[in-house]
Amino acid sequence: MLIITRRPGEKIILGDDVTVTVMEVSGQTVRIGIDAPKSLPIYREEIWAAVKQENEAAASANEQLPQVPRPARPGR
Repeated sequence: MLIITRRPGEKIILGDDVTVTVMEVSGQTVRIGIDAPKSLPIYREEIWAAVKQENEAAASANEQLPQVPRPARPGR
């Protein structure tokens, strides 16, 4: 893990297209701004963990999807 000290207004560049800016430091709270392409998903850690857990639960579910009959083709 890389640990970097930054002050408000200072930035960290990730790759060619992601910039993290320290916006404000207040006590134990740090506000950051992230400038990244819209195609790059950005999640808070607790949201990412919940999404990952839901995906794993869905992938391991033993339930079968119900069989849906095919619609009849007209003229047959």
